Amino acid sequence: MFKYGTLAGLKHVRNNPRTKATQELVNGLVVLPDDVSGDAPTPAAEADAQGNVYVVHNVVDKPEIRNSADFKIESGEYVRADYIVDAQELPVEIDESVISVDYATTVVGDVLVPLADGTGKWGAVYGTQSDGTTANTAADFKVNLEVIEKTTLGGNGLYCKVVVNN
Repeated sequence: MFKYGTLAGLKHVRNNPRTKATQELVNGLVVLPDDVSGDAPTPAAEADAQGNVYVVHNVVDKPEIRNSADFKIESGEYVRADYIVDAQELPVEIDESVISVDYATTVVGDVLVPLADGTGKWGAVYGTQSDGTTANTAADFKVNLEVIEKTTLGGNGLYCKVVVNN
């Protein structure tokens, strides 16, 4: 699950509603919309995860869904992808379904970055790059999320600040 902490997020963040999911997605996952191909894949390469990313933020528009935590965007369905760079310094809230780190060990001040493993999840700054030489830091990523507090969104949630590195 994903939501903005303020109305400014809804009013000022650009979105791309023209591409389709290439796999099952939930709100809060990271995607890379491509208007040419019409697809919105998740980052599978480090360069993609470290660049301009979008976050899935579809409206729950399926009447059969009784609980927003059950909402999924199936492969082939349109994705509303928010350009998260526009949310610089704004708070967002995510639940543990879109993070790969252990919720219990996540603490205030931790930094989450888009993972380059094809899942679209947010995770800890990960070890070394594929060439084995350079350790990644949060500054290597265009966008990261700084944990401000733990919440109850979706059971276990995180209230984060969007940090954009130039």
